[in-house]
Amino acid sequence: MGRVAYLTGFFGGSAERSFPDPALFADLWARPPLEGTGPANLVAEGGGQVVGYALGAPDPGVYGRALRAVVLRRVLPRCLGGRHTRSLAAGPYLLRALRFPSPHAPWNLYPAHLHLNLLPAARGPGLGLGRRRLEAHLRALEAAGVPGVQLSTTRENAAALILYRTCGFEEVAARVTPSWTPWLGRPVEHLALARRL
Repeated sequence: MGRVAYLTGFFGGSAERSFPDPALFADLWARPPLEGTGPANLVAEGGGQVVGYALGAPDPGVYGRALRAVVLRRVLPRCLGGRHTRSLAAGPYLLRALRFPSPHAPWNLYPAHLHLNLLPAARGPGLGLGRRRLEAHLRALEAAGVPGVQLSTTRENAAALILYRTCGFEEVAARVTPSWTPWLGRPVEHLALARRL
């Protein structure tokens, strides 16, 4: 899953351009949802490999604890031990992510959050992998009694926006941010999409 996260982490393409440490990227974005955060984490397989996933957590407190645990137990020891070989080079991205956070929906109404990623070869309406993962993820959250879910994306992610809207997500917040300017040469519009369950 970390490989999928890295290969899709820059507007659907490889995050290498903005984040030169694939192992650190995987630890920060793919590992926390796997740390006991809930019942709704799903993968898509093709050819015996993971080609996509729907990951998330049922509420921000659970996710925050999982992220802190990953940072303390895995990321810091690996950075200090030299296993994350390019962690300093990832600093500009991490600092900009902290300085320019994405907008979000009200957590009391939409406590769960979602990350849906598919490798390019696994995308497309004919395959339906993204939609099936998303719908199964939503059903699992609903069965667990979660009242709503949200996700963060950008206006650049046109194909994903179509999928999310088709599955009942609505845009609830937007913010133009210079977060991506060093890599794209321009600001982008970050979006928060949400859906009641």
